[in-house]
Parts: sequence; structure tokens; C-alpha cells
Amino acid sequence: MSLVAAQKPSIDQPPQTAPSALFDLSEANRAMTGALPMDILATALDAAKQPIVSTSFSAYSAVLLHMVQKVRPGTPVVWCDTGFNTAATYRFVDQLVKRLDLNLKIFHPTFSAAHLQARYEGIPAIGTAEHAEFTRIVKLEPFTRAFRELKPDLWINGIRREETEFRKSQDIFTWDAVRSTTKVAPSFHCTTMNLVDYLLEHDLPSEVEYHDPTKAAEHLECGLHT
Repeated sequence: MSLVAAQKPSIDQPPQTAPSALFDLSEANRAMTGALPMDILATALDAAKQPIVSTSFSAYSAVLLHMVQKVRPGTPVVWCDTGFNTAATYRFVDQLVKRLDLNLKIFHPTFSAAHLQARYEGIPAIGTAEHAEFTRIVKLEPFTRAFRELKPDLWINGIRREETEFRKSQDIFTWDAVRSTTKVAPSFHCTTMNLVDYLLEHDLPSEVEYHDPTKAAEHLECGLHT
């Protein structure tokens, strides 16, 4: 699958009696079957007034951020900095913000990493009540705060079908009932090699030392999308 943009399909807007989503999501998913990520992104952004893109600044994050900047420069980039990132990740953030001229919006937990490490004597074990509370503090609450402050009507995210069992049940366009926001995952059907090819084509950096303290492994969810 190439990630180079082609002419984007159009999606009919729903009647005014259905304000919950930006457009008919079922129809949008049918219309964009096989579409290129840039086409999907452009179509979604055409309908959005207050979009945001979320990022973790992990290995392939530069792909989606680069795409968004090409289609709608200045789109707010939401990053929930848990405080537990590696030094390499923080350097990567600074590099990408400068390189892509990102409109970065950082949201921190209400407790510092040092405070949480003292409270839990490190990072709590996966599957425990303590870990669930830790995840809520360092990621879910800051993310909820970001939505409350920015009030987006479109949430651009980088989830991909191949990543987890849960994500196989999702689609390009979905509705986040909790946050009352239309979600779009432009790279939903992309493979890891598609993303690697995009990085190489555009000479974009990657960050392989990324660590998410809320996940024990890449195939698990942290709660943002579930």
C-alpha cells in the first residue's frame, strides 16, 4: 500500500437531524474502503472545524504528524506526557516539533512521576487495581482534560488494525461516545512496512526507545480507545 495521496472521494453530509457525528460513519467507511491515508485524512478534515491529532511520539508517530501538517498545518497536536518517557523520547519530541512546526499541546498528570513512583514503589504491576489507577492518573485523566479544553469535533489518531485484537474490531471512522467525538484513523489498514516506507520517503526520524508505562506489551490497550 502506497501512502502517496490521490484524488480524494467525497462523502455526503448527513441531515441536520443527526448532529452526533460529522458524517454518516457507516457510509464513510464504505466510501473510503481502499482509499489512501492522505485521502481519508483530507476528507475527514474537510468536515471538521476543531480537529485535533493525538500522538505518543513513538516509533512511527512522525508519519501521521507529517500527513496532518501537509493537509491542515497548525492542527493542535495533543500529547499526554506521562512523565515516564525516556530521554530519547523527549529529544525526539523537540526534534519533531521544530522539524514539522507542530502546534503541540502538552497535558501532564496532576501528580509528578517522582510522586507516583514513591506512592506505588515503582510502576504497579499490570492487571492490578493499582495499575488501573496509575493509568487513569498518568494518561486517561490528562486526555479527558485535553478534550474538555480543546472541544474537538474530530480526533485524528494513529491506531492500526494489525496492532491489537481489539483494534481489529474497529474501523477507519468510528464514534467515541464517551468523548462525543468523531474519530478517524487514516492509517488503519497500513502495515508497519508502509509506515517505514513513508519515513524513508520523506526522510523522517523514528524513535525506538519509546516506553509506555501503562502497557506491558504492544499488543495491549491502555484505555484511550476502549
